[in-house]
Amino acid sequence: MLALCVACQSPSDNHLSVLSLARSTVKIEALRQPHEVERSVSLTGSVIQRLAILNGWLYQIDDGTGQLWIMTENVAPAVGNSVDVDGILRYEAIIINDADLGDYYLEEKQLQQLSGDP
Repeated sequence: MLALCVACQSPSDNHLSVLSLARSTVKIEALRQPHEVERSVSLTGSVIQRLAILNGWLYQIDDGTGQLWIMTENVAPAVGNSVDVDGILRYEAIIINDADLGDYYLEEKQLQQLSGDP
């Protein structure tokens, strides 16, 4: 959960107000909708695979409802780590014999590791 401290103080007291903003995460199983791509989403899950690529890393997370690959320019978190990741949902079409064998992935914008190595 994110918390924002608001420095509002009335002249008669010395209290600071704290406003809590809940972080809304999406389940992976709900992401596979063609009209839902190119939007910001937040996911929480465990890293189950990672792979170095030419311009960065791919890592796959599992949230208990499904798995999704995450593309990042940073070093991927270690397998087994729990993460919160914010990014843009994308779809990569792969057409073979007139069949679309493409898949969804997330372009990472922000990562927070919940457990494991930093």
